[in-house]
Amino acid sequence: MRAIERAAVRVHILGIGLNTDVSDRQMADELQRRGYRLRANELRLVVDELVGRGLVGVREAAAGYPGLRTYETTPAGRMSWAEECRALSKLTHEVFGTRLPPLPPHMGIDDSQAWLSTRDLEEVDDG
Repeated sequence: MRAIERAAVRVHILGIGLNTDVSDRQMADELQRRGYRLRANELRLVVDELVGRGLVGVREAAAGYPGLRTYETTPAGRMSWAEECRALSKLTHEVFGTRLPPLPPHMGIDDSQAWLSTRDLEEVDDG
């Protein structure tokens, strides 16, 4: 996974866990819905990094559900999420201006459902 993709996945994981606990499966499904195709070990590495940095908290499931864990973004994770969103937004604006290039059709992703789609930027004045 490239560094920029890893950063985007980190931001998404932190954002997914802002308001509710999420399982590995829910996290993987949401990332896939957003167009990220990660192998389980890639997702595990990113989640473990976030847990290790104290940005995501872990809850072990009740007895009878071995290995099932849920994750929630911590207060430090909320701050990191906001900072990383600002940094990615700034980078996007610096690289693309107010126009994001459309996603290639073969990606099979409807970018109108993305957090920041090209439609969001269509009415912004470039000058």
